Amino acid sequence: MSNDKLKRRVVFIIPSLVGGGAERTLINLLRKLDYSLFAVDLIVVLKNGVYVKDVPIEVNTIFLFHNKTLVRVLGWLQKKIGFTYFFRTRIEKQVHNNYDVGISFLDGNFTDLLFFIKSLKRKYTWVHGSYKTNHNFSKYYENLAYVEKLKKERYRLLDGIYFVSNDAKREFIEVFGHFPKMEVLYNFIDCTAVRVKAQMEEKPLHTIFHFIALGSLLPIKGFDRLIRAAKIVNEKGFVFRVSILGFGPEKNKLEALVEQNNLNTVVSFLGFVKNPYPYLQSADVFIMSSQSEALPTVLCEAMILGKATLVTNCSGCHEIVANGEYGLMAEQDDTSLAENMIKYLSDSSLVKYFESQSKQRAKLFDDVTVLRKYDEILLE
Repeated sequence: MSNDKLKRRVVFIIPSLVGGGAERTLINLLRKLDYSLFAVDLIVVLKNGVYVKDVPIEVNTIFLFHNKTLVRVLGWLQKKIGFTYFFRTRIEKQVHNNYDVGISFLDGNFTDLLFFIKSLKRKYTWVHGSYKTNHNFSKYYENLAYVEKLKKERYRLLDGIYFVSNDAKREFIEVFGHFPKMEVLYNFIDCTAVRVKAQMEEKPLHTIFHFIALGSLLPIKGFDRLIRAAKIVNEKGFVFRVSILGFGPEKNKLEALVEQNNLNTVVSFLGFVKNPYPYLQSADVFIMSSQSEALPTVLCEAMILGKATLVTNCSGCHEIVANGEYGLMAEQDDTSLAENMIKYLSDSSLVKYFESQSKQRAKLFDDVTVLRKYDEILLE
């Protein structure tokens, strides 16, 4: 099977390789594929992101564009008036292989690129988003004519639609309805790598109770709520720290919020950390204050490391913690989040209990089971 002509030819499409959960999941998957069976091309629409250098050498990477503003304008034109000329011509000029399977790994505008590849037998898309509760998606899907257009010109033409969680599938159905092949497949996390990376660097030592949050600094992640909740807890006299790992456009606004509430000694921003797992391992509780998630990769990783968790009640999160069975769950308000932080601060046995529950829940992300399913899809 060493001859590429005998291998299963697969092409993945991803908008960019920025530091998000979908991108990290794709890199994890590419590292674990059996390249004696598969010849893989990766089409990256915009050459951008921290994971560009992490693509395995066995993968042939094709970058369509290098200008972020241009891609943003072309994406807007595609969404508004269906103008796809430049995407189509780039695919025609740069993509020449015949493929057995094509996967749009982050469903959206660029899923349509699958239809521009001349020789592609089977086409799939992966839905990583919550299409009703995430305003970044739902604002477009309020236009019923646009929804009908996508149903006809995108989703009905695919051979299958895969969802990273049951919540993501449910919300998709509420917007677009049912299609013949729709399945849920949890992300490939690479549990072994997470545990190994957690031990690669010396862990920060904490003498004070420590909450940790990780994610892009975007409104949907609810870090402003976390800061306001931290203020409530701080004013009740509890001693604790919150570390936020990640970068994004909300950074200045969030730092100003910390300053305004005199929380500089309580809340700290550590920026993007390539290996966040030692920080995650050394914290007492992982906290996620999102307004919406599909499958929160970092929550899964926290459970793999056996950390007690606290999430807000939103799609994706309530599925993973099973509505409070495997981790504390707050409602979408500052007071509720603060009250649940206090529960952990007041009861060390509760932390120990949910550490044990996290280890049990982590079995859901078994590497062998998930990878076997991916292989089945690529080989069918």
